[in-house]
Amino acid sequence: MSGADRTWLGWVAVTVVMAVASGCRCGGDPGAGDGPDAMPAWDVAPRAQPTRVGMEWIPPGVLIAGTPVGRLPRIADEELPGVQVPMKGFFIDHYNYPGEPGAIARTGVTQAEAKELCEQQDKRLCTELEWERACKGPDNLTYEYGHLYDPAICASEATDALAPAGVNARCTSGFGVADMHGGPWNWTASAWGRGSTKKRVSVRGGCGPEGELIGRCAHARAARPDKRDGRMGVRCCAGEVNTTEVDLSVERGAELRFRRPDPALAAALAPFVPEEIRNSVEGLPATAQFAVERLWIWRPIGNEEVIIGGGCARPPGHDACGVIIARLQKDKSPELLAFLSSDWWIPTVGEHEEARRLFLYGGDIGGAYRKAIVYQWGRIGEGVKYRKKRGGWVAPR
Repeated sequence: MSGADRTWLGWVAVTVVMAVASGCRCGGDPGAGDGPDAMPAWDVAPRAQPTRVGMEWIPPGVLIAGTPVGRLPRIADEELPGVQVPMKGFFIDHYNYPGEPGAIARTGVTQAEAKELCEQQDKRLCTELEWERACKGPDNLTYEYGHLYDPAICASEATDALAPAGVNARCTSGFGVADMHGGPWNWTASAWGRGSTKKRVSVRGGCGPEGELIGRCAHARAARPDKRDGRMGVRCCAGEVNTTEVDLSVERGAELRFRRPDPALAAALAPFVPEEIRNSVEGLPATAQFAVERLWIWRPIGNEEVIIGGGCARPPGHDACGVIIARLQKDKSPELLAFLSSDWWIPTVGEHEEARRLFLYGGDIGGAYRKAIVYQWGRIGEGVKYRKKRGGWVAPR
């Protein structure tokens, strides 16, 4: 068989595979006839991308909405867990209103006034998932520019006056949309569908001290629709509306509760003890090994349940104690979040007035102390030691 024959057969094979994969009915000449089984005419011409002055075209595609479980930071009671949402194409403003490079964004308007400003231009308010799609780009990134946070790119930690449009030139999504963070929050057309009975709507974008959290494309906040704020601005969309909305069931419970010791769970937590504590009892009887003696369930926010296991190892000299903080995964195996030491004393955990904080009580050569355990949107932070003195707990000097 000649090389030409093999090439021709190769093209035939590719054509058949493509036809079967697309569900085409094969037979007859392409485009012949007008019956229900007739093939449509071949159309191999490149399709022009729709254009609209001052707007970017967001093509049809799939949005990975929210933040997948395991990617941090993540607000479990406000963000979808990485749900695939097919979306139709639409337009979105390149800049915040008034849409001119170098202009200062218009702020201080209510949701109704923002809607009117869009309608005056034959546009509409974006839904919050349209906004998120435009921000994440074709690769569904965490931030406009990638998965790793960089505070300089979008000035997402800014707290001063609004910057002129386009100043942060690198703050552009994969679809070419500029200044989605580092400037005003944007009103959306979407109700706050996170289990709240209050009349609130979702706003997107913005900036603030918690830039790593706020600057994510999945981040949203609830606002009263009649709210006037110098940080609240407008970005419009156009085209057919994508009607899918965030409808997130939020499960809450007691913020902290003691749990009866569970031998299987205690055994699963024990390997997370730091190596230096395990080494301190190496070769000693099993009674000296670290043992989880106390368990708590902590719900710092809705849709998040954390296991805290407290215990001690008992090497010569003094005990080595602390808490293992973990999250149970789908298969019920624990995932380590942190180990916090309580030094020589078996730990006790107590409530704080804020659900995202607890107190860890311990003791060392200096006596009793307490320190904060802080839930930081999937990560665990640790406060400084406050010493027990006459009259209360005293801050370190």
